[in-house]
Amino acid sequence: MIKKSKPSSLNLYPEHGGDPKATAKAAGIDSERIIDFSASINPLGPPGCVAQLLLETPHLINEYPDPHCSLILKRISETTGIPQDWIKVSNGSTELIYLLPQLLLKGQEVAIINPCFSEYEKSFTAFGFVSHSITLTATNDFQTNVSQLFPELDIIKQLGAVVIGHPASPTGKLYSEFLPQLQDYCEKRNVILIVDEAFIDFSSTDNSAWNLLERNSNLILVRSLTKFYSIPGLRLGYGVLHPDKLLQIASFQYPWSVNGLAQAVGVEVLLDKTFQEKTRHWIASENEFMFKALSPVSEIEVFSSDVNFFLFRVRDDNASVSHDLYQHLLSHFLLIRNCGNFRGLDDSFFRVSLRERSENQKLVDAISEFFLS
Repeated sequence: MIKKSKPSSLNLYPEHGGDPKATAKAAGIDSERIIDFSASINPLGPPGCVAQLLLETPHLINEYPDPHCSLILKRISETTGIPQDWIKVSNGSTELIYLLPQLLLKGQEVAIINPCFSEYEKSFTAFGFVSHSITLTATNDFQTNVSQLFPELDIIKQLGAVVIGHPASPTGKLYSEFLPQLQDYCEKRNVILIVDEAFIDFSSTDNSAWNLLERNSNLILVRSLTKFYSIPGLRLGYGVLHPDKLLQIASFQYPWSVNGLAQAVGVEVLLDKTFQEKTRHWIASENEFMFKALSPVSEIEVFSSDVNFFLFRVRDDNASVSHDLYQHLLSHFLLIRNCGNFRGLDDSFFRVSLRERSENQKLVDAISEFFLS
């Protein structure tokens, strides 16, 4: 069912993951002891070159950054094969998300295929565009049903853009087979297709929509370097979009929005093939371990994932059970991400980011202990 989006209701959980200090303060516990499973950051990083680079580049602090991001732009192009004039470097992927509304015309509306990163809805709503939520359900393992989805899009007469995560957050699902069909649909209706690929590096860039689809003027990819290379404090992302659309949003980007240190680090980490391969091998191993370890816990349903996090659901419909589980884990200094503020999910859903094996085992033990007690 298609629903007009509305602000999420307040609940007992943080709005986003990755803020263990605030959570610890609210809970009255020591933040230094928290193991944070709530942020989808690569625990194997940052790559070794980053520490050395920080020692070698103190001059970047008292110099203005390159406003054109020339070196990082060139490096992204070299390592992805995407032409430079199709790339817009940004202060994390979130800056790009808040630039995209500039591409729509007054009166157009947006369809967001949920669950999806909540900043898309906030961005388009902030600029006065109506957004519609088209929800994929857990009963169908968050897979798409073209026979249902396209008719729902047909209802939106002033449709200007469609947003989908690939891999999606927080489900970790890829939509490689569906995207070409969605691309064709958007082309026929002259609608912008925004594909969030912030986590694509954890899977394989071979799965990217850039490789699956032709370089059509309506396709936009949103990517992040901060998650895969574990540099969220530096804020670095980029968009892949037709040069004409890139020029449309360029004038709305703040000058020097991407700092010099982020640019310098980005240039180096993109060359670290060993780190990239190690990460993907590790993900495959830990995904398998966590799925096998948690699947026997009958009180929860664990969903498979293609990236560095996975979703699980507490089967008991009583909201207090989910809240008690969250508090139980927090009492063991284990922080997970409640997903009740994602469209299409409720407080019974939690996202867990993979960490090192010993920490993952602690989480498995604590969840099992809660349901056995």
